[in-house]
Amino acid sequence: MKRYSLILAASLLFIGCNQTEELLLEDNVIQVEANLPQQTRATLTAFEPGDQMGLYAVAYDEDGIVAPVQFSGNYLNNEPMTYDGTKWASTRTLYWNQADCDFYGIYPYQALTSIDEQLFEVATDQSIAETPEALGGYEASDLMWAKAIKVSPNTTVQLSFKHLMSRLVVKLVKGPRFEGDLPENIVAHIYNTATTAKVNYQQGALEKYMYSDNKTIKMRQVEQSDDGAIFEAIVVPQFIERSTPLVEITMGGIAYLLEYSISFRPGYEHTINVTLNTSPDQEKIEIQLEGDVSNWN
Repeated sequence: MKRYSLILAASLLFIGCNQTEELLLEDNVIQVEANLPQQTRATLTAFEPGDQMGLYAVAYDEDGIVAPVQFSGNYLNNEPMTYDGTKWASTRTLYWNQADCDFYGIYPYQALTSIDEQLFEVATDQSIAETPEALGGYEASDLMWAKAIKVSPNTTVQLSFKHLMSRLVVKLVKGPRFEGDLPENIVAHIYNTATTAKVNYQQGALEKYMYSDNKTIKMRQVEQSDDGAIFEAIVVPQFIERSTPLVEITMGGIAYLLEYSISFRPGYEHTINVTLNTSPDQEKIEIQLEGDVSNWN
């Protein structure tokens, strides 16, 4: 009877140890929360199910020193993280290192070939809609970056993303002398624009790639009514001279080229207000342009 009691006690002790180990492992799982800038992805203010980002983690050494994130050799290297509507998760369970870590987030997820000179190209057709299987042209162009500094083990990693690109908004409105309704199927393009950027993910910064081709970007239409229309596009930061056409608006089968000098700044939203004071079916159309710049992050 005594021998049986000892065996039973040992069995209970063994089970208790296993449960404790499982709890400790669960406590060591890396949990990530990610926030978008206040103005992002049109009217969206949160990530959507199916969104993916790349996650890097760099561990501090025994002296409390951490190196910048590298292409490889970090504690985590571009780990694909998918959002299911409530949480971010990898295909494998990620456990904490015993040391503090710096975390880097890159959205959307992409296979990288460099950490400080990675090329990224915005889509030339940003009117392509998002599907459950793939990002739309606009969403795929909206490159964002986040960094969380010296996060302690077993605490939630908070990533606050910022936009690295510029955003152009074109607002088309009827002026006081415009008669009738705006035509349907209005289309807007951005001309003579470099579409490739060189990105430094260590610093969360980018610049126009010096060898980038100038291309035409088809803008995404946000809304259209009888009184106006709004278009938007993601643009690589760069300076556009007024001597070259910037925006083309096609309506009623007629294309109108608009010259506008603009310096696209990283993380900023640039708005061009286009006021139509005569109907587009006239031989000559009168257009008034106004610009505005605001912080996009």
